[in-house]
Amino acid sequence: MATPKQKRTLGFHVARGSAWTIGARWTMRLLGLVSTIILARLLTPADFGIVTIAMIIAGAIGVFSNTGQNLALIRLKDPTRAHFDSAWTVSVLLHLGLGLLVWLSAPITGIYFHEPRAGAVVHAVAFVWVIAGLENPAVANLRREFRFRAQFAYDASPSIVSFVVTLVSAVVLRNYWALVMGIISLQIAGITLSYIIVPYRPRFSFAKVRELWSFSTWSLLRSVAFYLNSQVDKLAVGGFGGAATMGRYEVASDVGTSATAEINAPMISTLFPVMAKVQDDRVKRRELYLNVLYWSALICTSTSVGVTLVTSDMVDLVLGPQWGDVKPILPWLALAFGVLGLSSSVYSAFDVIGQPAVSARLQWVRFAAFFLCICPVAYFARSSQAVAIARFAVTLAITPTLFGALGRVLDLKSREIFATLWRPLAAGAVMSAVVLAANALLSFGGPLRLAIDITLGAATYIGALLPMWHLIGRPDGPEAMAWQRLRRLPDNLRMLAGRFGQL
Repeated sequence: MATPKQKRTLGFHVARGSAWTIGARWTMRLLGLVSTIILARLLTPADFGIVTIAMIIAGAIGVFSNTGQNLALIRLKDPTRAHFDSAWTVSVLLHLGLGLLVWLSAPITGIYFHEPRAGAVVHAVAFVWVIAGLENPAVANLRREFRFRAQFAYDASPSIVSFVVTLVSAVVLRNYWALVMGIISLQIAGITLSYIIVPYRPRFSFAKVRELWSFSTWSLLRSVAFYLNSQVDKLAVGGFGGAATMGRYEVASDVGTSATAEINAPMISTLFPVMAKVQDDRVKRRELYLNVLYWSALICTSTSVGVTLVTSDMVDLVLGPQWGDVKPILPWLALAFGVLGLSSSVYSAFDVIGQPAVSARLQWVRFAAFFLCICPVAYFARSSQAVAIARFAVTLAITPTLFGALGRVLDLKSREIFATLWRPLAAGAVMSAVVLAANALLSFGGPLRLAIDITLGAATYIGALLPMWHLIGRPDGPEAMAWQRLRRLPDNLRMLAGRFGQL
């Protein structure tokens, strides 16, 4: 069992790792948000739709590159050079074959999506898949060794390069090729940086392929199902809508889920290497999971409900009038991802404890549920809003089964999961009631109402959370950290005033 010092150390790694990873993700998200705002005024929904079609086709093939070898390297206690070289060899050969398949799949753009212009984009993306296999495998050590500052640089820097290339290309070209140039530059910058940050030069080797593949096989199956889960609604929309409809749905998905994803995903990413250190300590790994689940609940409820409440004004301000059709879609996608975010740590937890097969099966069950529900809705309703509602409904229905499966393995009781989730969910409900009541009284909209809603929503969420925290005995957690800072605020203000008085 972990000692108190080890517990503090692991908790510190979770907090520090999450902070650095969230910083990287928000750097990328901020660049993406600014890019979307600008590109939405330079390009058309059809431009976004053409690239979305190409990326769906390429992604359906390229997903087979997600063999989970990096996770296998992270999970190994003492990986050797042979492990890294074997991982790189498989990656190079696999991406080469997948790139060829992506190139050959270009005619699908005209057959199914009725958008032949996307075929040339598929050819460009095939090149991206080929060079992606050259990434330095030793970057896995950044997470294994908790080198989160270097991971920040590795994650964020290519996005800055892509941001500049995309915007310059959009100003010059004024069409969808600007988005393609951004995708290519992102991949090239990432590969180059992987060899700059980690001084390791891989070479061809098959020595440890079998050992890595024993873990990676299930990770691959899970990745395929995960990709299909994330794209099944877009594929359904593509079956009855054109490029413009797909472009609107893609942008709605991006805007509606980004706030939740860019905070929650880094925490889940940090959970894997930290839990891997205590994978044999049942008590400690259970405590770590519940801690991360509570943080996820805070993030997912506040952001997804918040985006839902301010959809109309946010779309007008961020995207502009030509994107008004996304308003009925965005709230449902935001709520769907909020619910999904609550259970996203389940899959990583199964991987950490050495049960990737269970994780893969759960992903495939979720895909089956999505497919059986969303496809008939799309076929009969032919409405992107109906598809978004179906996605939310299925996500809501299947989430309890995920917690049940993990609870049996980690010895988690239903009441413990409920005790972890009820306060964030209740605070989200209170925030919704207050903001909706305020909007019913306001006779104006636009940026001013958006600012009021955001301020009122944040204050209400925190204001509802703290009394419930006091009610249950003020346990350790985010509220305790916030409460300590609030109690020190008067002293800090007096100290600051004293410093100014001395000037």
